[in-house]
Amino acid sequence: MIAGRYLAWVRVLCAALIAATVGFAAPVPAVAAASQPDVVRTLQWQNAKLKLDEVHRGSTGQGIVVAVVDSGVDGQHPDLVGQVLQGPDPRASTDVDGRGTGLAGIIAGHGHGQFASPSSDGGGAGILGVAPGAKILPIAFAPSVGEGGSADNMATGIELAVNRGAKIICIARGFPTSERLQFAIDVAFEKNVLVVAPDSSTWPASYPGVMTAIAADRVGVVRVSPATGRSTGVVVPGIELMTTDRAGGYRFADPSVSAAVLAGAAAVVWSANPDAKAAEIMNLLRSTAADRGAAGPDTQYGAGELNLVQALKTGVPKPKPSPSLSPPAGANAPRPGADLPGRTSARPLLDSTDWRRWLVVLPLLFFLVALGFWSYKSAHQRRPGT
Repeated sequence: MIAGRYLAWVRVLCAALIAATVGFAAPVPAVAAASQPDVVRTLQWQNAKLKLDEVHRGSTGQGIVVAVVDSGVDGQHPDLVGQVLQGPDPRASTDVDGRGTGLAGIIAGHGHGQFASPSSDGGGAGILGVAPGAKILPIAFAPSVGEGGSADNMATGIELAVNRGAKIICIARGFPTSERLQFAIDVAFEKNVLVVAPDSSTWPASYPGVMTAIAADRVGVVRVSPATGRSTGVVVPGIELMTTDRAGGYRFADPSVSAAVLAGAAAVVWSANPDAKAAEIMNLLRSTAADRGAAGPDTQYGAGELNLVQALKTGVPKPKPSPSLSPPAGANAPRPGADLPGRTSARPLLDSTDWRRWLVVLPLLFFLVALGFWSYKSAHQRRPGT
């Protein structure tokens, strides 16, 4: 038993070394969901970097639906059971290459077994996502092994995600510029849906309305400059991240998984500020980011390094209520019959001591006198002999 456990550790660490050396996604076949899940959680260095134990005490992303538009998601993975909604077609739940399942794990993995917990501390089992309370909507736009997909198919995936109620859309692939893809992103933003993409490819990261993730290693170094050359992205953990794989396994993901980290962060913040708009969530994550590199936003580190704890503390400012014309309630409210500014209280005429108010009666008195005089004169003229 001890020897088997030791061997599992050695194989996982060897896989981690290989992934760090070659710099691309590598599966971890020696670690299945039922063997040594504590090893998997230990390799999630981003949990401590993002202070998820503290973050999850404030928000876990509950109530937010995040669409993963990629190769589909294996919703039967032990770390994702109950997290994955039904997609628009059967392909969405049959991940063929593990990419979509890996993104879903980083976003909303909840771990499994007796150690499963919405906290990153306590030696939990399996993958813990940034927003374990969020739900995943799988959209398979590239469902074949090795398929890169197309910009038009991605646009269709975005449209499906918007129509099915996603608040956040996670994209982890790049394409040549496409008018249809840009139009789909524009419509999503107009409908208050946040699109997140890695800044490892120029498009769709360069389209207005897209929030970009800049992948950094465990010490915060950005190894590859953002492809867009813009200063609006946010630096997040994205190098050598352990995550879920198809068929219940685990893998080291490539840097495009940084989009999933940022999508999970947006879900956590949006859950804590449910009335906020997509643009407000985007601005909050940028404005609370810790400055890196040159002072202020720059093309290497963007707006700065994600500070999820600070974003939750700051929150989205609540709109100020408009001034009310109604009288205030409580002790300062005017009593019935009391005078209001610019207005006299109603008092019976007989109780008034102001002689000017009696002038109102004069026209009535003149009318009554004239009527009496006319009546008297008419009656006198009708008498016989006059």
